Amino acid sequence: MLIIPMTGKISWRNPPFITILLILMNCFVYFVIQSGDENKYQHAGEYYLESGLAEIETTKFLEYMKATNQAGELSLPTGKKMNDPAVLAYLRQKMMADRAFMRKLNNDEIITVNDPLYVKWKDRQNKYQQMLSEIVGYRYGYKPSDGDLTTAFTYMFLHGSASHLIGNMIFLWLVGCILELAGRRLVYALIYLLTGMISAMAYWLVNQGSTIPLVGASGAISGIIGAYTVLYGMRKVKIFFSLGFYFSTARVSAIFLLPLWIANELYQLFFGGVSNVAYVGHIGGLVSGGALGFVWAKMLGGVKEEALTDDHSDRIASLLETGLQKLAELDLQGARTAINQALEMDPDNRSALTHLFNIDKLTPQSDAFHATAARLLLRLQREHDADEALYNTFREYCRIAKKPKLSADMWSRLSLSFSQGAHLEDSAKIAALFLRDNPQFPALPAVLLNLSRGYLKAGITDKGEQCLRLLCQRYPQSAESQIADGMLKRTA
Repeated sequence: MLIIPMTGKISWRNPPFITILLILMNCFVYFVIQSGDENKYQHAGEYYLESGLAEIETTKFLEYMKATNQAGELSLPTGKKMNDPAVLAYLRQKMMADRAFMRKLNNDEIITVNDPLYVKWKDRQNKYQQMLSEIVGYRYGYKPSDGDLTTAFTYMFLHGSASHLIGNMIFLWLVGCILELAGRRLVYALIYLLTGMISAMAYWLVNQGSTIPLVGASGAISGIIGAYTVLYGMRKVKIFFSLGFYFSTARVSAIFLLPLWIANELYQLFFGGVSNVAYVGHIGGLVSGGALGFVWAKMLGGVKEEALTDDHSDRIASLLETGLQKLAELDLQGARTAINQALEMDPDNRSALTHLFNIDKLTPQSDAFHATAARLLLRLQREHDADEALYNTFREYCRIAKKPKLSADMWSRLSLSFSQGAHLEDSAKIAALFLRDNPQFPALPAVLLNLSRGYLKAGITDKGEQCLRLLCQRYPQSAESQIADGMLKRTA
């Protein structure tokens, strides 16, 4: 299960400096300081297998497990020989996680000085350890068997691969930005670092004897995710979620995400199979982050409310999404309510008006349909480069309504718009209706003048001149008539 928060607005007037700095630090460490780690790990691994060191140590480990009656805890890959790389890799992982065995091995109690293999093993073991010490991720990663507080800090800036880094940085950006801008930057940075170290301690509790280094920022990121859920509390936040075969978005109260994330980590820990992911560390980060977020909210004055509130455009988008969902469920009243709420916030929103038009056209005899059509047509008429959308909406409205109910002002606006494009005949029909039913309408001279210009521009000279003469005859006192008279003299 994957859950990604999608809530938050970034203000570039007040950028999230701490989050950007953390991302840059992690990227610098991986791409610059750790630049040779992958090759060094590969060479060390090849040496471990090819030198015979792996076979020596894993054989001794198997003997130790049998002698201590623990062999039943091993699940060796079936159908493979003991010197198979997959078998050796599995045994090595189990061996390095066994604190008692590793302590004895390093103290020369497993392969003693009297053992015929001792010199050969010791020489190759020293060389192998020297190769590992040159790997930044190994040297500064957190090894529970050492219990070193320094590496409990440095490990969170190291990563095992580019994909590991990128995945962590995406989560850091999504959650870190809003958490930083919602309150105090230094408190946010402190929570990041503290929960990162607490995550390492949680990992130590379960893997005390492990010599496998822990690397990655996921523990610290889990910490700020935990704080995020507590600080948002019951506020609804938008998330993207995936169940593998199904994915979608939803709005849920943020606090409910904390137990979901913890439950997911527990499931992966106990039922996810063998993995190198430090699920226990993630859980430690989530729990400690939630606790520190609670302290932040109660003792340090909480957070800036405006930073936790969805952006204006986000709220409108959410209402439109709700409206479409209601429409898909055939809940027309619910859809209309949600979209009208969006229009209350932005009365001129084209998408909202278009959706409302599509809803109201299902009841074409209602006054609401005519009112919505008029609002949408006016919105499109005012917009540049929306001529085709305006014309298509107008034609659809006329087809559905049978008897359109538009104001004279709206008709004149439509005629003016159509005369400037490829719909001159529609403009002419509207002008003809005005001349017949409302010849004294103040905007009619302008309608005729623009219609004549449209005809002349299209090369339809006879109709253009006819409109000019009609304008001069009917409205001789208008300013448009004087312009028309001058145009006729130039064409004579």
